[in-house]
Amino acid sequence: MDAPRETRAMPWREALVLALAVGGGLWLGLRQSRGADDAPAADARAATMAFGPGAGVAALSVRTADGRVTPLARLGEPAIVMVVSRTCSVCKEALRDFGRLAAGRALPRLWVVTLEGADHGAAMVGAADVRGAVLAGPVTPAAEALFTLQVQGTPTFLALDAGGRVQRVYPGYPGREVMAPWVAIMAGERDAL
Repeated sequence: MDAPRETRAMPWREALVLALAVGGGLWLGLRQSRGADDAPAADARAATMAFGPGAGVAALSVRTADGRVTPLARLGEPAIVMVVSRTCSVCKEALRDFGRLAAGRALPRLWVVTLEGADHGAAMVGAADVRGAVLAGPVTPAAEALFTLQVQGTPTFLALDAGGRVQRVYPGYPGREVMAPWVAIMAGERDAL
């Protein structure tokens, strides 16, 4: 008979600190996502109800690589938003496909939102030979939690119209055939899918 293994329970103080940190981060993230009239949170709920998981991302704000903070719903032009993680190999494959499909054209309407921050997305975009994409990330660590809760996984793609409304949500890698028409939107050559 095997001797019983000794397990170490987490001391109650460590568990309390961990619970407070997670809860506080989510609370701060929810406060960040709401305006005075709660419109962004309401927009996120409405988009999620209409288009499914991930659609509420458009109601969140991002910080671009140059430090500008902007709500995705207020880009003012049609765009493809790609939510990625630096550890996601499928995200890197999709970016390589964008690079190949673009054939050297700049993609100024592609917003690559990296969960770990815009700086982490720069290496991914550069390695994929994608030019002109806007690099962004969550504005705070708490907002990172909100992004993570809004998407089922990475990559998640959102097609936004000029008014910032979600037209389509694609969780996962939809394949080159689906992505090919997006390149014209990302390059500014077309306004709708």
